[in-house]
Amino acid sequence: MADLLNILSLGTKPLYEKQWRFHNLIADFRNKLAKRGESPLTESDIDLFYDELNNFNFNFVFFSDYYKKYIANLNRFRPKPIHGNIDVTFLLIAIAEDKWKPTEPSAVFSYHLKYKYKLTSRFFISHQKNQNRKKINSPDMISKHTSKFDSSKKWTRVPIKKDQCQPGCGCGK
Repeated sequence: MADLLNILSLGTKPLYEKQWRFHNLIADFRNKLAKRGESPLTESDIDLFYDELNNFNFNFVFFSDYYKKYIANLNRFRPKPIHGNIDVTFLLIAIAEDKWKPTEPSAVFSYHLKYKYKLTSRFFISHQKNQNRKKINSPDMISKHTSKFDSSKKWTRVPIKKDQCQPGCGCGK
């Protein structure tokens, strides 16, 4: 049994190595962006990152469409230098680590199992809905959603003067 698993893991190793290289490239650039106060980020750093990103070959890789869409999304947020200044605000948001757009191979695999494949996603999503419904319908949450209307408050009357109507005011008189 162990020999069979070794043979299977040798066959998938090159596929996972590409995914790990992609993840490491993204993680290294995240760290550069986070430390840009210590060492300034230059235009050549950004160009080098995007060149490596766009030259990735995802043929024969698990979830290649996912990675191609991820790269296309990052290309949308490529910063353009204006008068020597580089605004990386949108790039920081796009490249941030998130459970909805993972880059680590095992996280990408679990993401596809949970949300993309219809056979497995039905069970997970229904379980998630039940958990959220339990949170929403708990007695604590129901007590927090009280009405803001208080009938004990007195109403304030605002006087309307009827004899100050002018022509063209739109009141209909």
